[in-house]
Amino acid sequence: MRTQPDEQPRAASEPSEAAADADADASRPVKLTPGSTIPGTRLQLIRWLGQGGMGVVFEVRHLDIERRFAAKLLDSGANPVRTRRFREEARTIGRLGSPWIVEVVDFKALPDGRLMLVMALVDGPSLYAERQRLGRLEPARLLGLARQVCKGLQDAHDQGFIHRDVKPENIMLGRDAKKREQVKLVDFGLAALLDGSGGNSGKRGGSPAYMSPEQFRGLELDERTDIYSLGVTLYELACGKLPFSGRSERTQREAHINELARPPSTRMEGELPAGFDALILRCMAKRPEARFRSAAALEAALIELQLSLGMRTEWDDLPAPRLPDERQTRRLEAGLSELRSVEQRAQIKRRLLGAALLGAVAVAGATALWLDSTGSEPVAEENREVAALRDRARASASHARWIYPTADDPEADTAYRVLLALETLDYAEAPRVGTQLREEFAATLAGLGDTYWDHEGGREFAREFYAQALIFEPEHEVADARAGLSPKELVELRARAEAGTFTPGQLVALEPLTALAETDQARRNDKLAALSREQALSRRQSEDIGLLLDSLASPDGDAGEGAEAAALTGSGMAEEAEEAEETGETDETGETGETGETGAETGGASGAKGELTKPGRDSAESLVVSAREAYEGGDDGRAERLFNRALSGDRRNVDALIGLYQLHFDRGEFRQARSFIERAVELRPKRARLHVYAGDACVKTIDYRCGLERYTEAERLGSSLGGERRRWLEARMKAKE
Repeated sequence: MRTQPDEQPRAASEPSEAAADADADASRPVKLTPGSTIPGTRLQLIRWLGQGGMGVVFEVRHLDIERRFAAKLLDSGANPVRTRRFREEARTIGRLGSPWIVEVVDFKALPDGRLMLVMALVDGPSLYAERQRLGRLEPARLLGLARQVCKGLQDAHDQGFIHRDVKPENIMLGRDAKKREQVKLVDFGLAALLDGSGGNSGKRGGSPAYMSPEQFRGLELDERTDIYSLGVTLYELACGKLPFSGRSERTQREAHINELARPPSTRMEGELPAGFDALILRCMAKRPEARFRSAAALEAALIELQLSLGMRTEWDDLPAPRLPDERQTRRLEAGLSELRSVEQRAQIKRRLLGAALLGAVAVAGATALWLDSTGSEPVAEENREVAALRDRARASASHARWIYPTADDPEADTAYRVLLALETLDYAEAPRVGTQLREEFAATLAGLGDTYWDHEGGREFAREFYAQALIFEPEHEVADARAGLSPKELVELRARAEAGTFTPGQLVALEPLTALAETDQARRNDKLAALSREQALSRRQSEDIGLLLDSLASPDGDAGEGAEAAALTGSGMAEEAEEAEETGETDETGETGETGETGAETGGASGAKGELTKPGRDSAESLVVSAREAYEGGDDGRAERLFNRALSGDRRNVDALIGLYQLHFDRGEFRQARSFIERAVELRPKRARLHVYAGDACVKTIDYRCGLERYTEAERLGSSLGGERRRWLEARMKAKE
């Protein structure tokens, strides 16, 4: 080959400029537009679908076989770490082969260096889009979808993978052969191998709003981190709000690690059926060992909840999960079979009714009569009996009578004894409901133990709560480790709880547990102060409770709580002799002034941290006026502080209690609202309007019997509104039967 005189021959190994330019062009990312073909493939781009965990997602069509797929391309300029994770995503999904996880079709590197994952196209919205469209999901629909997510996660966990980014955006909704909604989990780009080869450390990855405490802390992860993220997802879908929303990533971290989420039912309009709160909050337990141990165990709990509520979903033909306890699996299958048979009978009746309208009246009527006579009435009666015992057990638990009755009423029901009566029934529903109640009560008691365990002065009380949890769930790992009971002691406690043979002295000594079970701080402190005044606490208990309340009090807490702590440690308590007097009671119509309620004028209480002075009664009334002005002006935070300060000076100030009721009710915090209005009713039992308020709070907490009692009493005291509410609630209860 001739060269120009001034041109030096290139070495054979040195690329030409044209070749270099070609390489540069090849490495430059190609701009993809609708209708263009992805370089090096037979895939034509149709439209942009969205942004995945680490790349952009397009809908594409294969030019030869004319099938549509989803193609995920890693962002240009990806670093080696992200590239490695992308490759891991391809391997992960390709190995899972689950009907609940999106299928991987192909994986390849493009000429421009980008990586592409080709997946089955899910022709439907994400759960995030559904939540945006509807606000929240209906409970029955949520149960069916949640079961499918659990099956997908269990399939992944069984093969050694965790997802680490479970959230509504990563749960797609397609359709199965029967045109039913089918869940497809996507974006395993952050999956980690449980066997260590893929790295199961909690290093960043995932979305802060859904991340588990151990993931934020960078600890070793297992499948229970997915349970936590799914719990947050269920919380959001159930009530339409995140548990810790509207915060920066730093405050999200603090919230997920340290804060207890409010029950979702308190953050929504309308009702969430009983049992959803407990299930969702157990998923979101701070410690992994307090959560459901697996996705299969969570699915089992979802089925238990569904059966207890009698709900039917599109997916009741799904098999129950395989559990270590085969008897539980069989019970769940029997329950689902019963649901399916009920639905099948209903379908046959509907078909027969259609036939009757076409002229086959006699045959259809006879067949429908036969179907009704094949056991539906006895089953319904059995279910009502089981439901009645379930409600009695929960009512006892709501008054903190889990295994101990009260000293005032040692013959009262306890949740444990009612549960044992339920479990003796030879009905199909009884074992399932019994299991559900055991898990529910154990989780509540263990949660109370967790609340006080790490606080100074709280450990002995926490042990008592853990011991009660073991009565319901003997294999509860945390309770067993912390209760400090030997096997013999546990057997003896269970025998006494079953027989109800606690001595009066034992019941008196356990009274602080009832107070500590209160979720409302002011009510809890009032109960503890009452025990102190009655000298019902031992010296050790008084010291522990004083330390505990100091530990629980926030640095900017109001003076009332600090004063209570000081009083309980014996460092000073004002005389409150006048509190026992009931003056200024209402007339028959319940119409009296709203201020000037009786109550002892309190003086100061000096504690270890200095002089704490409560406002007197006159000052309390002026604080209520200021609080009411703040409330009317929309400054709820100031109103709440002022109402609480008024109560610290006059705990019998009904106006302050009503104000706090209204504040919490407005926020959707119905349980707290109920606690305040019930205190007001105790102080002014003849005030009709307070009974109406209390009835409203009972209805919002799904306690219809309480609501009916309150409305009836308001009507008896002359309230026409109480009568209207009573008739409305009776009609609603009848419709639900």
